[in-house]
Amino acid sequence: MNRTLMEKAGFTEEMKLIEQRKCPLCSTKIDPKDFKDDLSVKEFTISGMCQKCQDRIFLSNREDE
Repeated sequence: MNRTLMEKAGFTEEMKLIEQRKCPLCSTKIDPKDFKDDLSVKEFTISGMCQKCQDRIFLSNREDE
């Protein structure tokens, strides 16, 4: 994740949470063993989201299909 780019886009607080190993959406402390699979871990490295928020976003989108 490019910190400078994210901060210029207005995501300063979210970046602070990610640096504290917290989810930028719900502020939950990240525990690496909570991730379901390698794809979830990869998404975490991209977005910083915890498993619960990933499920909420990606699984709810599937139900809309």
